[in-house]
Amino acid sequence: MTTEATNTTTTNPNKANGQQRSKPRVISNPGDVAGLVMMQVDAVNAKKDELTIAIKGLTDTSKQLVRAYAEHAKAIQKLQQRITQLEGKDKE
Repeated sequence: MTTEATNTTTTNPNKANGQQRSKPRVISNPGDVAGLVMMQVDAVNAKKDELTIAIKGLTDTSKQLVRAYAEHAKAIQKLQQRITQLEGKDKE
C-alpha cells in the first residue's frame, strides 16, 4: 500500500527557468499513514478549538454591546421626554 504525503516535499533543482518543483514523499508503512492522519486530525481539532474560543469572545462582546446600546437608547428616550416636558412648561 502506498500513500502520498502532501506535507513532506523535496525540490527538483533541474527545473528550467529557476522554478523548483515539489515532489510528494511516498509513504508505504500503514503506521506512518495512520500517524500522519492523526497529526492532521489533531491540527484540525486545534484550529476548531481556536475558532470556538474566538467565536465565544465575539459573542460575549456582542452581548455587552447590545446591553450598552439598550441602556443608552433608554437614557436618550428619558432625556427626550424630559426635554419635551421642560419645553411644555416654558410655553405655559
